[in-house]
Amino acid sequence: MQRNRTMPNRDQGFTLVELLITLTVLAIVLAVAIPTFTSTLESVRQRTLVNQLLADLNFARSRAITTRRPVSLCAGSAECDRKTIWSGQILIFDDLDANGTIDETDVTLRTTAVTASHNWKWRNFRQQRHMTFKPDGTTHSLNGTFILCRQETPLKKIVINITGRARLAPPMVDDLCT
Repeated sequence: MQRNRTMPNRDQGFTLVELLITLTVLAIVLAVAIPTFTSTLESVRQRTLVNQLLADLNFARSRAITTRRPVSLCAGSAECDRKTIWSGQILIFDDLDANGTIDETDVTLRTTAVTASHNWKWRNFRQQRHMTFKPDGTTHSLNGTFILCRQETPLKKIVINITGRARLAPPMVDDLCT
């Protein structure tokens, strides 16, 4: 008895040329898609930071109105660091003496993180390093702007008027991050 030996099927794999063409097409598609994906991620980060600060401002204002006590925001880890560039963390606290610093009698209500690649520049009429809402929800003559910055470049701006209301605005030429 003789067995019928057949040759293996040669159509079961890819040739080297087919594999190289496929990898080349994939590399071209990735080269086009990655920059777009990166800019989309940055846009999402910016929107998240803006929404986060707006939520913090609304929370602080609402808390001041409901408790009938001053509520302040500042940058810092455990205490306010007294800087106009807000990075790292934002602290929201009951500010019973309305001095913009966390004292023994003040209670920290919320701590919010700011990404390492971004920061907020706080500019206001009275050159204060903190933001305070009075018991009626107005600011303590601290109308001003928060400018979202990345590598010394202004990206977004939140404007707060004396009544404590916040609105978004595009950054202007004179909005500096330094």
